[in-house]
Amino acid sequence: MSIIAGSKKTFLPRRTKMEHESIEVIAITPINLTEDVQKVAFAVKNVLPDSELVIRKNNLYIKMNNFNGLRKIKDKIRSKKTLAVLQRILYNNYNMQSTWFLLNKQAAFSDVVVLVENENESPLGPIKITVNGCELERINEWFEK
Repeated sequence: MSIIAGSKKTFLPRRTKMEHESIEVIAITPINLTEDVQKVAFAVKNVLPDSELVIRKNNLYIKMNNFNGLRKIKDKIRSKKTLAVLQRILYNNYNMQSTWFLLNKQAAFSDVVVLVENENESPLGPIKITVNGCELERINEWFEK
């Protein structure tokens, strides 16, 4: 897209269709009695740095209205094998414009993104990230680029 200002053209960055979609990204993780709330918050902020945390009933919640909050996860999923695993998990959990994936909370504390396929793989409970209101193809496309 460009805007003509006087005799010069000014180019504005193109917005992708995904930036205009009404999506919702929700992250939730349990805070166990044996865990320090500050450490759990630190772990979540490591993988979702630009988010606001809310603590309710021994759970930590984050709600975002775009994909930008997932950028650090996207950047850390560099290998094609890890991306393929994420895409398979997203596909298996997809239902009516909603899907989800799990991250290991202990790994997140160390600023590492580790996908887990079921809750038992993360002893202290995983970080569950749900994406609502978006087609699976769009989600996969965003993670691939």
